[in-house]
Amino acid sequence: MRILAVADIHNENVKLRKADLTIIAGDFTNRGPISFVERFLDGIENEVLAIPGNMDPKEVFDVLERRGVSIHCRVVDFKGVKIFGFGGSSPTPFNTPIEFEDEEIEKYISNFESDIAVFHDTPHGFFDWINGRSVGSMAIKRWIERVKPKIVFSAHIHEHEGVAKFNDTLIIKIPPCYERRGVLVEFDDLDCVVVRFVKL
Repeated sequence: MRILAVADIHNENVKLRKADLTIIAGDFTNRGPISFVERFLDGIENEVLAIPGNMDPKEVFDVLERRGVSIHCRVVDFKGVKIFGFGGSSPTPFNTPIEFEDEEIEKYISNFESDIAVFHDTPHGFFDWINGRSVGSMAIKRWIERVKPKIVFSAHIHEHEGVAKFNDTLIIKIPPCYERRGVLVEFDDLDCVVVRFVKL
């Protein structure tokens, strides 16, 4: 399977590569407009699964639902691989449109399990350092530790990208799409995954 993962598009018209599946981990926009989300999705030739980011208006939930691509608080079976998503982020200093207290995140995600998880926010301690401190979600970190998905995609913190191993889980931090970068993940078996950071 070949998955292209992108996030933090922020209203940039970026042409995406071909893949079996495009995963969008949120922040299509900068607080809107909704019309950009519609146009961006119209331009993708691959199958799509997506969540909103903290900078997206709440109406993006409706757009993704209507198009049948939402994985927010939902597990979707894609070619035998179970994929779960949760959009928005933990609180920021900027009062962005889709934010959740960590206790809320824990409540929303606690009953889900999957092979691959897609979060807009970062798990605490992984690619989440701002001014010398970790700002990611402890709830997401605890969920990963308990559920042990094979792959977790995260976004949100533009300053970081990379791959890390957390117990049996591969955490992949997606670079900002507005910089015309993304992640291409390929596997026949989820125990043997190839990750490449690519230009778009």
